[in-house]
Amino acid sequence: MSAATRGAGPSSETPTRIRPLSAKTLGVLAVVGLVVAFSLSSTLVKRAESPGVLVAFWRMVAVSVVWNVVLWTTGRRVTARDVRQVFVPGVFFGLNLAVFFAGATHNSVANAALIGSLAPFLIVPVGAWLFSEYINPRALAFALVAFGGVTLVLLSAPPNGDASLEGNVFGLVAMLLLVAYVASTRHFRREMDVTTFMATICPIAAVTVLPLAIAHGDVFGMSATGWTYMLILTFTSGVAAQGLLVFAQKSIQIGTIGIAQVAQPALAVVWSFLLLGEVVNGRQVAGIATVMVGLLAFVVLHQRGDRAVKPSA
Repeated sequence: MSAATRGAGPSSETPTRIRPLSAKTLGVLAVVGLVVAFSLSSTLVKRAESPGVLVAFWRMVAVSVVWNVVLWTTGRRVTARDVRQVFVPGVFFGLNLAVFFAGATHNSVANAALIGSLAPFLIVPVGAWLFSEYINPRALAFALVAFGGVTLVLLSAPPNGDASLEGNVFGLVAMLLLVAYVASTRHFRREMDVTTFMATICPIAAVTVLPLAIAHGDVFGMSATGWTYMLILTFTSGVAAQGLLVFAQKSIQIGTIGIAQVAQPALAVVWSFLLLGEVVNGRQVAGIATVMVGLLAFVVLHQRGDRAVKPSA
């Protein structure tokens, strides 16, 4: 056999090398995953066919177990100092989840998601007031556009749909509790890493919601469907989305992640149509589009102004 023939054998073939995904690509995929996971929450809690307060309580218990197991694998434990540090955010966190889930079971997904999407319009002024953070006056103008879109959606709900005044009130209270949670976290968390933070705050939230679950009655009374979807919520929005958020922040700017999350309410409406059969009319579609445009413009303008101010600060 000639040298040429031997060189043409299988052993001389150069194997195809598969390029690993870049950190940026993995970050983008993580952002997509967390947006999808968060957008599913209101639809999944409605599919649970169980009281929202009970779903919120047991989800928080399950998430507490998971995050503490993760923390234990690193050789660390939650300390009394950790509990004191994030006690206030933990209370707001638990109440926010309980009220949001209760509202979602008494409302259409479109209404619940859009009311929740208004939180950034209050978080930015609160940040400027309490922490002297930058605020772009032009960006605030788009808040009025988004509020107008939400009003259109709420007032255009089909008379035979799932939307209700009770659900809207729950949604509004949940949104205010979310603002309080974000603001208190900004103040109290400081340098606490995410795993320790979640392992500490989730049990506090669970204990906060426990009296509401007891007051509701039959704490263990969820259906088999309820337990199933509670676990799904635990590993989607409770664990996976939070983990993806932390991972994405390593390679994707926080502002970019915030802009991507603008899509959550619209995606939530899509999931409600596919999984729950909820229908929105033409005026609601116009209102949803108005909210998305207003929120996107608000976030983009605010981020640009913030970046312009920081170098000179």
